[in-house]
Amino acid sequence: MYLKQRVAQMVLEAVRTLQTQGMLPPNVSLEPELERPAQVAHGDFSTNIAMQLAKAAGKPPRVIAQALVQMLQAEAGLMESVEAAGPGFVNIKIKTADMMIEVDAIRQAQRQYGASEAGRGRKLLLEFVSANPTGPLNVVSARAAAVGDALANILQSQGVQVSREYYINDAGKQAHLLGQSMYATLKRKEDPDYPFPEGGYEKDYVAATATASADAGGAALREMNEGDAIIHHKEYGVQEMVKRHQKSLEEYGVKFDRWFYEHILHDKDKVQAVVDMLREKGHIYEKDEAVWFASTKFGDDKDRVLKKSDGGWAYMAADIAYHVDKFQRGYTELVDLWGPDHHGYIARMQAAMQALGYKPEQFIVHIVQQVNLLEDGKPVMMSKRGAGKLLEMDDLLADVGRDVARFFFLMRSTDSHLDFDLDLARQHSEDNPVYYVQYAHARICSILKKAAAEGVVLTSTMQSLGDQFRPEPEELALVRQLTAYPEIVEVCARTLEPHGLAFYLRDLATVFHRFYTVCRVVDASQPGRTQARLAIADAVRSILRNGLGLLGISAPEAM
Repeated sequence: MYLKQRVAQMVLEAVRTLQTQGMLPPNVSLEPELERPAQVAHGDFSTNIAMQLAKAAGKPPRVIAQALVQMLQAEAGLMESVEAAGPGFVNIKIKTADMMIEVDAIRQAQRQYGASEAGRGRKLLLEFVSANPTGPLNVVSARAAAVGDALANILQSQGVQVSREYYINDAGKQAHLLGQSMYATLKRKEDPDYPFPEGGYEKDYVAATATASADAGGAALREMNEGDAIIHHKEYGVQEMVKRHQKSLEEYGVKFDRWFYEHILHDKDKVQAVVDMLREKGHIYEKDEAVWFASTKFGDDKDRVLKKSDGGWAYMAADIAYHVDKFQRGYTELVDLWGPDHHGYIARMQAAMQALGYKPEQFIVHIVQQVNLLEDGKPVMMSKRGAGKLLEMDDLLADVGRDVARFFFLMRSTDSHLDFDLDLARQHSEDNPVYYVQYAHARICSILKKAAAEGVVLTSTMQSLGDQFRPEPEELALVRQLTAYPEIVEVCARTLEPHGLAFYLRDLATVFHRFYTVCRVVDASQPGRTQARLAIADAVRSILRNGLGLLGISAPEAM
């Protein structure tokens, strides 16, 4: 068990003892919640479990806290001091020796430190990016890709079975509009006055794809009527865009387990099947020659059309069918990362899942908010169609690189708008947060190599050094920071938000650089202290590598 888990177990055992003694009611079951106080003077951990138990026990929280303190003080354990504080907090300080021994656990576990089996048995499908196949991926898609891939890595590290999926909307209005745009682009070569579809895609990539589509269609295409020709261009264009998306994401280090095409749902009548399921449950009615889902019964602000009066399916119908298909494939949890223009869509989809009998916690949506690129302190304008600069993901990666792009996208919560400072991202200095973190890893690798070259080999453990090593404040602060890593990963997995790990790594790098400035690592006159500091540095290296790996970012050994 990690340090926090060991402390929580001791608190739980103290609660159970008080229940046995009659101090607390026996029928109350709570998992102790431990926090790290902002001020080290208040201890290494703090719990409010006394306040949680107060109502059921019919006792003031402070009284329960003092009873817990007495129980914990009676244990030899790893606690140096325990005290009641405030209205009912219990503050716990860990023995320095036990804190330092956690360095050994980190070095022994290596890549497994921070991993957990807590999520074993969960089968989760994570859908992210899923951009319309009508053009190259943009910077918002790049952010979603970084978040989704990091989140999948984090969940897998906690024992969750995760599959990554990309949904291709190849049967919707936008895909058809791409085909119309390609057709019109070719027709304009013969007739400049040929009308371009309203809202169509007027970009260089459309012209290039249209030309390639015409070459692939050959004589057969020239004999087609307009409708069939548009379908040909649509299908060719979608496939080309999907290939482009796959190539861009592969270069970004993101791989999906499945690319799911919307047309499969229609080909297999899954859309009609899911509407029939809703009808059987009494949630479908007809009005104005359209088929409606009574979504207001499940918290939506208005009922939704599933089949339009012209007989065509609304997009939502296929989307419901797609999510039911996910459950039918055996997944017990669905997590979707959607773009900022889909915020109003969440309630209606949640209503559909509940109407079909799924629990709210089985379907979770996080919105990946807008990205604003800044250059010289000013926003870089972008446009999907028509005039304006299209900011492609590939262009961003060519400009700042994969590691920088990923780290910048992961530094803020997904529901917050992100200002991406291109000038800062281009810097190869400690002002750039990802270089700052990577440099800490590279510096430690250099320290270890230099020590070995001087004949100083790390052979000792913190436990074997015992009283030979009494840590300086900077060393103890660094080890405290290290022990928080498993907690950070667990919180990121629970909240489905990876940005906390990026923050943690930056803070860890800061504490390490401070340690390195104050503490001379290799000192021939102090072999015991040298061994201890090399061990601490090696543990930091391991955590930086592990954390960066979960974020999909490299941990270079030299910079």
